[in-house]
Amino acid sequence: MPVDKETREKVLDCKGNIVISASAGTGKTYTTVARILRDIENNKTFRTFAAITFTRKAAKEIANRLGINRDDGFVGTNDNFVWTEIIQPFMYDVYGRDFKKKINPDYGDANQIETFDEGIEKIRETGFMCKFSDNHKNFAFQLALDILKKSHSASRYMKSKYFRIYIDEYQDSDIDMHSFFIYLCDELKIPLFVVGDIKQSIYGWRGAYCDGFKGLFEKDGFKLFKLWHNFRSNKAIQNYSNIFMESVREQYTRIDFNEEVILYEYNNQNDSCSYIKKWIDESKKCAMLSFSNADAKSWSDYLNQVGMNFVYVPQSPLDDTRLESEHIWIARGIANYIMIKRYSEYDFKDEIPIPDDYKISILKSKLKNISDSIEKKDDFFKASYELYSYLSYNEVTERVKNEVEKLYDTVIDEEYIPSYNSESYLLTSGTIHSSKGLEFSQVIINAGNYNFDNDGIKYLHYVAVSRPEDRLLVLSEQGYYARRYLGYIDEAISDLNKIGYEVVRDDIISLVK
Repeated sequence: MPVDKETREKVLDCKGNIVISASAGTGKTYTTVARILRDIENNKTFRTFAAITFTRKAAKEIANRLGINRDDGFVGTNDNFVWTEIIQPFMYDVYGRDFKKKINPDYGDANQIETFDEGIEKIRETGFMCKFSDNHKNFAFQLALDILKKSHSASRYMKSKYFRIYIDEYQDSDIDMHSFFIYLCDELKIPLFVVGDIKQSIYGWRGAYCDGFKGLFEKDGFKLFKLWHNFRSNKAIQNYSNIFMESVREQYTRIDFNEEVILYEYNNQNDSCSYIKKWIDESKKCAMLSFSNADAKSWSDYLNQVGMNFVYVPQSPLDDTRLESEHIWIARGIANYIMIKRYSEYDFKDEIPIPDDYKISILKSKLKNISDSIEKKDDFFKASYELYSYLSYNEVTERVKNEVEKLYDTVIDEEYIPSYNSESYLLTSGTIHSSKGLEFSQVIINAGNYNFDNDGIKYLHYVAVSRPEDRLLVLSEQGYYARRYLGYIDEAISDLNKIGYEVVRDDIISLVK
């Protein structure tokens, strides 16, 4: 039974606006789906719900869990929500008949803009959606909010359609998303159910606005709940990951510590690999988590040299953050189709923002043409551009060319097969970013990567050390890095003891030299 069982029951019954601060492994999706089902059961009106996520994968998981109970509710991504519900149907109501035609969601280089007014004019001229060149500004959400403020029809539609809106991973929302959702709540009086975890915010580079999520904790009209029972990790792992984070430090629980967390100080690489070989249980999943592909590759090579079958899981070239665009999902979907056996044209269709506009038979044919043309680069590029065009991205911009180039580099190189099939391997070496959302029995990290003076690095540390179910090994080269990391541990213990605990280092981590 979860130790926060009473809190979880209150989450299901609470009325009004709800914000949930949920730590790693606490069953955020399960809780969200349970609340949606409860609200559907209690709903006596013609209104429905919207469940909004950052990724199509997360949206698909929610839809699958809801099953037939999904009814006519919206389940999809942030961008798809504002696009289908506000921008496409109501833009003409604010900006005139020029915008009554279909607007194509192409955010390529040619459609990047500097100002809001420039974006409106570009849509009028080209019929294509735009994107700010500044990643910290979100044109789609600024536009959706502007439409809601100026169109009575749009506002009435939203108020009459939705009894509640559920938003996942809110800590990764940017400031324009936050402004939009708060308008729905404050002005249109649509209740929100918001879930997030500040400690897992690792997308500051794209404008994530953590203060927006934190501000909801004390906002009038919002009820805050904290979920902290970790269903994934044992209590020793929970204690260790939590002590570094002020918001959950008080959840420390005294236990009989059995060396589930170890800090090993090594002299050289051979020394560390030999210790890992003694420490690891090779029959259970283990991940070596590094900051960079280069470090992950080096560790994989070293570990294999001492007889362990660690598979290097590089970040795909398509995961490069500089590629982010509204159509990068096409290249990533093609890569999935080619690299993952169980990924079909139906899965690809699920990736499409407005899937009903496209036929599965045509998608299957075009995907097969791409897959069959790998041996001939020119044919591969041509077939890929044809799929982009079918999906309404008609202009072969430099950004599209770059995406397809990266796609080709990915699918012709066998090194990237593990990137798309990492769950098939027991022992892996990859990056922290690639591990988010995955689970392992054992995790190994390198203390030298972490400088807690940087909050972003501190959050990355939390993501890494909260991944294992059973055991955590922290490696540190003897000397400066070991002293620095031990200093972080001692500081966290000191802060814990200031709030009434009596904890020593041996209660949370075992030191081995």
